[in-house]
Amino acid sequence: MRQIENKLEKNNNIKASMKETLNRRKSQFCRIYELKIQNNKLSAKQKEQLKMLFVEAKWLYNDILNWSELNVENTVFNYTIKNVVDVKLKDGTFIQKELNTIGSQMKQSVHKQICSSIKTLSTLKKTGHKVGKLKFKSDYNSINLKQFGTTYRFYNNHKAKIQGIHGKIHLNGLDQIKNNVEFANAKIVKRQNGYYLLVTTYTDNKFKKSYKNQKSDVGIDMGCLTSLTLSTGEKIDVKIEESEHLKHYQRKMFKQKKGSNNRHKTINKIQKEHQKINNKKKDITNKLVNYLNSNFRYIFIQDEQLTKWHKTGHGKAIQHSILGRIKNKLKSQNNCYVISKWLPTSKYCYDCGIKHTLLSINDREFVCPSCGVVYDRDVHAATNILKYGLDLVPPEQRKFMLSDSESYTGIFDTSKVWDMTKEATNL
Repeated sequence: MRQIENKLEKNNNIKASMKETLNRRKSQFCRIYELKIQNNKLSAKQKEQLKMLFVEAKWLYNDILNWSELNVENTVFNYTIKNVVDVKLKDGTFIQKELNTIGSQMKQSVHKQICSSIKTLSTLKKTGHKVGKLKFKSDYNSINLKQFGTTYRFYNNHKAKIQGIHGKIHLNGLDQIKNNVEFANAKIVKRQNGYYLLVTTYTDNKFKKSYKNQKSDVGIDMGCLTSLTLSTGEKIDVKIEESEHLKHYQRKMFKQKKGSNNRHKTINKIQKEHQKINNKKKDITNKLVNYLNSNFRYIFIQDEQLTKWHKTGHGKAIQHSILGRIKNKLKSQNNCYVISKWLPTSKYCYDCGIKHTLLSINDREFVCPSCGVVYDRDVHAATNILKYGLDLVPPEQRKFMLSDSESYTGIFDTSKVWDMTKEATNL
């Protein structure tokens, strides 16, 4: 009887703690930091354990699905986590394997991930979507570390401890995390160029950056010829194309036999090249967003339908650009306002306000037949985005500044284009 009372008391304390944490999270700012595990400082034992960590997670994931398919009455929600799982061999037979590396909380996270995926599929099916079923994995790429201090913890000198890994591992990027953050869950990710640790942190709102004291406001027009055009007249062009190495590996892969080891090695090299391109795009996106936040108070963009631009013959331009990344990153900020995608900002005259329908997509200048003003098409659209976007700012946050009344006039000099593609190639 006493044991049952202690268990109930423990469960009540856990519920109260979770409720208190949830209420505290509502007033905090969430941020995820990406930390690189230094592969050259890993011992042979640590490399083997990291490898087996994901192998055993794959075994457990597939064993849960296989167990649910053996009997109709079996559901993944009733699965009991154990230390021995059944692993299917190439000849179709099963062999039992012990889970010696992966920790108990990591096992729970794998099981919870499957349960969450099934609930998501069920919700989609109820809303009319066509869904399939979960498939067996040939590779497992991420494992949740759900509790700071138990599944992972940090030490001084850029070191960390992960459950199931012997000793301490060295991390790059740990210095970017400040002392005033509260650590939550994390995720260890396997990529072609190494292992990463994605850490979720929460910060009180008093430490959140304020944008009210910036110099001026800016409207941004997105396009295919020039990636970003600011209402100040500045043009920023970013194009990250496929490398020659990537094209070579892709041609090589199509000539190799499917299922062979050499083809598998080539696929790994292709994935590694894609990871390099993704890193370049991510780096430039962060630099651009930081540049905008450092120089402007409020940022206004239009909710462009970027996916539909592929159908207009600009598929390569969208693929090589970073417009989607910039749009999503800006929309998550409290100083960015998004105007309707249906507002024809290129056709409204900024001076007289009359809408002109004679403008085609090939016209790079806006000439108003009513008042006769001439603008660069993209700069004119960005200026209109700024004009209509200011109406979205709450009245209590509006503050007239001298720079707000300064607008671009005349034809923009197209030679003044900020090209970040050259900088990206040097990364």
